[in-house]
Amino acid sequence: MNQAELQTSSEGYSIATVGDIASFEGKAFVKDILNTTSMEVSFGTLAPGCTVPFFHHHKQNEEVYVVLSGEGAFILDGKEEPVASGSIVRVAPSVSRNTKCTGNEPLVYICIQAKAGSLEQYTMGDGVVEQ
Repeated sequence: MNQAELQTSSEGYSIATVGDIASFEGKAFVKDILNTTSMEVSFGTLAPGCTVPFFHHHKQNEEVYVVLSGEGAFILDGKEEPVASGSIVRVAPSVSRNTKCTGNEPLVYICIQAKAGSLEQYTMGDGVVEQ
């Protein structure tokens, strides 16, 4: 499977899958499948030696990339920053960005995108413990 697929949904939640992350290839956006209203989440892979074919930035949204496996580099405002499994990268909207795989295995990552400055509550400030 190389795309996100809805498994089940009900009022208030949705569950989807991209299958086995280790064998996932390409890019899959899940906003429309999960009906998210505050963020976009995507799964992506780059094969060894490959680079995203364009640089880009955003008007409003910051991005957080979580590298699941592989080695690569983020080119951020012209500066190349190495990443590997476990790296977490935050990129502000105005920063020009690109990604490439520098290792011998695919670079596999999750990208979370949300409007910069919009986080008002989180963790226990937003959570309500139920008993």
